[in-house]
Amino acid sequence: MNHIGKDNPNINIIIARYFGGDATPDEIAWLRDWIEQSPKNKKDFFEQQDIWEALLPSFDVTDNDTEKAERRVLAKAGIKPRSSGLVKKLIVFWSKIAAVAILPLLAITVYFLVRPGNTPESYVTLSTDYGCTSKAALPDGTVVWLNANSSLEYSRNITDNTRDVNLRGEAYFSVKADAANPFVVNTPYISVTATGTEFNVNAYDSDASVTLSEGKVEATGAGKRVALLPGEHLAILDGHATVSKGVDLDRYCAWRNGVLIFENDSIHTICRRLEQIYNVSFDIDPALAGQTFRFILKGENLSEIMNLFELTAPVTCVSSGNLTDAVNSRQTIRIKRI
Repeated sequence: MNHIGKDNPNINIIIARYFGGDATPDEIAWLRDWIEQSPKNKKDFFEQQDIWEALLPSFDVTDNDTEKAERRVLAKAGIKPRSSGLVKKLIVFWSKIAAVAILPLLAITVYFLVRPGNTPESYVTLSTDYGCTSKAALPDGTVVWLNANSSLEYSRNITDNTRDVNLRGEAYFSVKADAANPFVVNTPYISVTATGTEFNVNAYDSDASVTLSEGKVEATGAGKRVALLPGEHLAILDGHATVSKGVDLDRYCAWRNGVLIFENDSIHTICRRLEQIYNVSFDIDPALAGQTFRFILKGENLSEIMNLFELTAPVTCVSSGNLTDAVNSRQTIRIKRI
């Protein structure tokens, strides 16, 4: 992994992108590494966080009335507004605060001015790192749980007639009812249309799936359009769509409560699931092709999960590195029969 030098001026732009929700996973990992390099870096990060939190509610470049937004920023700083351009006024604003804050403020401003999609139709992106989950309420009232290694993109105008989101990874949705304005989840492999229901979408790769908890949805994948009822599971496997009825919902949805359930699943199925959530890959002994496992995970780390494998079957698990560092650097685990 590349390291950011403590004097690298780009760090302020990366911090601004991080607080704005646009930082890439590599940038987030890079920033985490920089913060841990020294107490001074950590102090600088939290100082910039304070600046961001103070300014963001006032300065919104998507506001159609930029003059009004600008006046709110200046008023908050105790500066009398002037009839000059936006950049000139921001320069006046900077001159009134401590010099130590100028560079972070400049980075924040540059971030907003050059941010891709900086239009009234700009998008918000929620993302999670490996091993982490999050919960958020969207502007239309829909609640979403985002699994590890996932991202969700939606328009700031999601409360308008079209409620479309773009998902990479896995999410559980509790959609606010609105029959006139369907809620649509788009992924590269499958799409789901709902008007008010709860369902899970797994779209880490082409073997995607949809599991319906409540209500009714229409799902499209592998050239097939299916209306699902509660307890039904649509799976796309090798380009073919299959619907299962009366499934155990917890097997597909309990992850949002920190639980993973495996019920006589093959070692390949379990390891594929772990690869989705943790920054790890598996090299599995061909002799274990028929090996199945049955256990419930409740927040165990990778090292503990490998111990479970070894306790329940005659196998040994060997990692290419320290599993506690798997978030920052991808690890490979070899599982072989003893």
